[in-house]
Parts: sequence; C-alpha cells; structure tokens
Amino acid sequence: MLRYAASRTYAFVLCSSFPLLLSVPAAAAPVLSVSPTAVPIQTALGSNAPPQTVRVTNGGSGTLRWSVVGPTFVPAAATPWLTVSPTSGATTGGGSSTLTLTFSTSALKAAGDYEASFQVASNTGSSVTVKVTLKITTPAPLAGIGPQATITCPSGAVNILPDEPIQHFVDLYDGGTTFCLRAGTWHITNWVTPKTGDSFVGEYGVVLDGSSWVTSDDTAAAFRAHNQDIDYVTIRNVVIRNMPQRGIQTFYWMADHWTIEYNEIAFNKYGLEFAPNFTIRNNYIHHNVGNPSSSNPADRGGGYTGQRADNTTFDSNEIAYNGPEQKVGLSLNVTFTNNFVHHNLGDGIWYDSNTNAGALIEANRVEDNGRDGISFEVSTGAIIRNNTLRRNAADAVFISMSQNAQIYNNSLDSNFGGIEFFLNCASLAAGEDVKNNAAFDNTVVVGTQSNTYANGFSSTSCTAAQLTPYLNGSKSLTFSHDTYRVPSLSFTRYFLWDGLKNWNQWQAVGQDANGTLSQSQ
Repeated sequence: MLRYAASRTYAFVLCSSFPLLLSVPAAAAPVLSVSPTAVPIQTALGSNAPPQTVRVTNGGSGTLRWSVVGPTFVPAAATPWLTVSPTSGATTGGGSSTLTLTFSTSALKAAGDYEASFQVASNTGSSVTVKVTLKITTPAPLAGIGPQATITCPSGAVNILPDEPIQHFVDLYDGGTTFCLRAGTWHITNWVTPKTGDSFVGEYGVVLDGSSWVTSDDTAAAFRAHNQDIDYVTIRNVVIRNMPQRGIQTFYWMADHWTIEYNEIAFNKYGLEFAPNFTIRNNYIHHNVGNPSSSNPADRGGGYTGQRADNTTFDSNEIAYNGPEQKVGLSLNVTFTNNFVHHNLGDGIWYDSNTNAGALIEANRVEDNGRDGISFEVSTGAIIRNNTLRRNAADAVFISMSQNAQIYNNSLDSNFGGIEFFLNCASLAAGEDVKNNAAFDNTVVVGTQSNTYANGFSSTSCTAAQLTPYLNGSKSLTFSHDTYRVPSLSFTRYFLWDGLKNWNQWQAVGQDANGTLSQSQ
C-alpha cells in the first residue's frame, strides 16, 4: 500500500533504473467565513428589535464543523438581550448555514448604547467574532405632553437649586407656598411630604432621580402623602424617574384634590397612586414596570393605580409601556378622556372591583396593549364612546361581570376580539352579574388573526339553566346598528353567542338586526 502526504513529491525507481517523479496535489481543507461581523440595531425603549441573520460559510472543501461561543454583554450587568440560534452545525464545501439573532431588548430598563458579541469557532482552529451594537432610544411623547419649555416658574416662588433638600424648604414655609425647582437633577433618597396647598413647578430640565434609593417600603415615592391630610397640591413640569416604588403616592383616606400636570413619570415600579378629586393631565407616564411575572400583584407595576379615588380625571396623557397592574378600583366618576394609551403589558384602561359607577371613557386612542384595550370588570355604570381601539392583544372592550355599560360610536380595528360581554357563573353567588349592557353604532374591523372574533357574549362555569336568561334576552345584553368589516364573506363565524355564530345566526338570535356586514378592502 502506498501512503503519501499532502504536497510531497515521491521518487520511484523502476526496473529500468529510470526515476519516475509523481506530484500529488494538496487536499483542500474547510475554511470558515462569517458575514456580517458587525450587526448594528436600533429600537425604541420597551420594544424588541426585529430579528437579524448571520451566515456561516465553508469557503473550502470537506466538512466545516462550527459552534457558537457566547454571547457576552457590555455592560456585563445588562439583562441578556441577545439569543443566537442554532448554536452549532456543519457545512460542506461551498455551503453555508444561517444564524438567527433574536432580541429581548424590551427587558432593558434604560435608553442608551449596549454591546454584545459572540464567536463562531470551527474545527479548523479558527474563529470569527461578531459584534452586535444596540442603540435604545426613548420614544418621544406626543406634542404638548410631558414637561414643556414654555412652562416657567411664577413670580415670587421659592427657588430650590439642584440637589438642595426639597423637604428642608417645605418645612421652612407655610402651606400654600409655590416652590420653583431650578433646572438640573436631584438624586432622591427620601420622599418629599408637601403641605396643603403647596405647588412644585419645575423649570424645563428638572429631574428627580431615585437611582440611588433602595427601599422595600411600598409607599415610598418622590412625593408622598400616606395617611396624611394633605390636599390641593400641584406638581408641574418635572421628570420623576427610577424611584424604587412609586413616582407619586397618595392614600385615599385623607389626601385629595391634587393636580399632576405636564410631568414625565417613568421607570418607577408604579407611576402614581392617586386619591379622590385628582386632575391628571398632559403627563407622559411610561415604562413603570416592576416584576410582571410575580405572583404578587403589588410587585408587577403599572402606570397608575387608584382605590376609592372618586371624581378623578385623566385627560390628555400618554400612558405607555407600563406593567400589567394599572387599574381603578372602588371609585365613582373616574374619567379617562383624550388619552393615548398604548403598548402596556396588560390592559390599557382598567376598572376593577366593585362600584366604579359613573365611569366615562371617551375619545381615547388605545392601541397595542398586551391584554384588553378597555376593561370594565365587576363594576356598574360606564359610558364608553368615541374611542379608537387598534391591535390590542385581547378584546378591544371587555365587559366582565359588570352592568349598565353603554358602548357606542367607537372604532375597533384588528384587535383579537371586539366588544365582549363575559359571564362567570362561579361569581354569581357573590352578587356579581353581567346585565343591561348595550353596544351600538360601533365600527368593527376584524383582523386576520387565527380564531379572532368581532362582538359577542361568552361564559364560563355555567350550567344550561344559568345561561338561559342571558341567551334569551332577559338580561338585556344587546348589540345594535353596528358596522362590521371582515376579511372574508365566505367565512363569517365571527360572532360569539353560545359558541361561534355566522352573520345570519347572529341576527337570528336578535343581535344587530339593523347592523351591516361587508368585506374588508
């Protein structure tokens, strides 16, 4: 047997004694090539960047075996935000494999520049480093929302310079004083307790930052009134961010009549806890998130929360990218008007837990929320009108074990569900019920998601006898004069009424007798 090695020349002597020279070509080896080696991405804070791809190519012959090492992150303490898949493979000569880069950038809590890298190592002993650079930008609020350069401190206000102790000045002056916070940053490590009638007005550029404050006291906040009779306080034109618990905290038992306006309240566990007779307007309330997966609702975070907070108005705020536990409870005459509510992890506008009578939800834009756009749960008496609701992950409007809701002149587009009346028979014994609810004159554009639906009634934990009064009209659950546009007229089972119904069946049970159905363009 003849054994030879690459690029060697062998001489053989034949019987005739003439030498024969053989030149054997070198065997080609696999060659690792990776492209691109620099992947720049940019996304808005609270959003996941779209996936990217990297190709691993064998530029030689034979089999190239490769594996992914890493990734590593800069700063090292950053929440891991890059995943590379697959993590190993093999390619023959001239072939290539595709790596998919997916990004969990919504978990990052601050805007700025981040970096990650990973290596592709091969059986040839060579490796290539791929660098991923990430820029996260803070979404700008709508015009006229949040701090404004045109807002200035009134004449005669008490000036407080950056990092001077605000509480010290509050203690020096009687209630009813206006304090001017001069432009700059305060590094907050304890709360400010106002006096009745105090006003805090920030020059444009004022930031109250709680990044250095560590506390487990869930009443902690930049401004706090807990079990204290502190009324008629104004907080205007200030950025309140990175508080370990709440941005603003008041307790319904005593505090009332506060005005919160033109502020940015962001990156706290909760944005604000409000009390009765609050006016909350023109604020940018965003990215207030605790631990959304916690079993304890108090840890999940949200943009707003209020219990027994009668006669409060939310007007012209932007409420976005907040945790899933933002809600109104046990409160009369709470109004949401002209707000832009979007990309929250749970419901956009949520009323829950008994009473909540006199609710008015009007002229809001409610989009891309992680659960329902508007949820009215275990409550009595709401007017929900003239709202635009788009692409919410569950229902546009969810009426759960609630009564006397009037839902009309709303525009619904590509939500998973439209307007739903929901009955949980297990809760009937507690005195809860769903009845006397009417949806009319709404426009519903049904999306193309699997299993999507327009409007209807659904139930759980019910016997046939329990369901009968809801299905025969005794409980007065009605849809009328609504306009529907659906993806296909050949499949119209978009209506919920004791199961899915088509358009003819929907009208046969007495719903939308004067409604219209057409195909989306």
